Amino acid sequence: MDTANHFPFRSTATFAWRSVLFFVLYSLTICALYAWAGWTFLAMPFVPIAAIGTAVAFYIGFKNNSSAKRLWESRRVWGELVNASRSWGVMVMDYVGNMDAPLCCSADELFRTQQMLIYRHVAYLNAVRIQVGGRHNCFDPSDSAEDLRGFQSQMDKELSMFLHDDEVEYFMARQNPAAQIIRRQSAQLRELRMAGLITEFYHSDMEHILSDLYAQQGAAERLKALPFLRQYAFNSYLFVCLFISILPFGLLTEMAKLSSWHIWLTVPFYTIIAWVFYTMELVSDTSENPFENNISDVPMKAICRSVEVDLREMLGEPSLPQKVQAAESILTPVKK
Repeated sequence: MDTANHFPFRSTATFAWRSVLFFVLYSLTICALYAWAGWTFLAMPFVPIAAIGTAVAFYIGFKNNSSAKRLWESRRVWGELVNASRSWGVMVMDYVGNMDAPLCCSADELFRTQQMLIYRHVAYLNAVRIQVGGRHNCFDPSDSAEDLRGFQSQMDKELSMFLHDDEVEYFMARQNPAAQIIRRQSAQLRELRMAGLITEFYHSDMEHILSDLYAQQGAAERLKALPFLRQYAFNSYLFVCLFISILPFGLLTEMAKLSSWHIWLTVPFYTIIAWVFYTMELVSDTSENPFENNISDVPMKAICRSVEVDLREMLGEPSLPQKVQAAESILTPVKK
């Protein structure tokens, strides 16, 4: 995710120069054919072209607004996951204890139980991140064998950092590892309740947190599985291409009314207008899928690492991983 208040000129030029070069060459070709080859029939009335441009602008505005809502909802979902995670950490540290059975377990055993609940939750967040991240759904039948191996390798690596090998093997054999991790958390809460390590009220309170986590995971999966409506996305791209294609012919007419040399002003004016429309379409296109780990997407890795630091600090661990740092205003992962 880009954390800067604005894009530097260098970054803008990096992704814009190809389109700008195409617009310049395209308009130059049309002007040259009009001026030097005598193809005066290329000049078209500007009024219908302007009407098309107005309609396209409204259409792109609708698409940008809808894409921004998807991006904002995805950020809200991860914000709720963060809030629930911190609440879970507090409850684990304060609720789990020798209340109904004072001699049930030692302080070391109690700490290991709390640590297991915390670590398993961090593993859960990373599992959700991996499942909704990237360009493919987890275990989607349409995924290639290479995509599936890459997903499994990444998931196995992340889970192995926080879970025992037997749990990793169990979760990796499931279709939805994140959902099964929450199921295991609930099962352990029941075991702790039976052992007298949490009260009935505390048990109910912690189960509500697990239910909230399921709800937010489901919202993230919905955003991933249901992309922006294709009829809007594709038609927007088609309309922008159509408008950009015919715009120089209308500008040529207006510039020719001034003088013969004014027709060359078609090039800079067309390039600016075409680039603006193209960029608006590109912005909406990159915002409609917020979990693909692009620079404008939700920084899921940074969020997971931040929660991990918070929860492990609640455990009192002296050695904590570094939070994800911004390099040139882009949040990038750092090694543990």
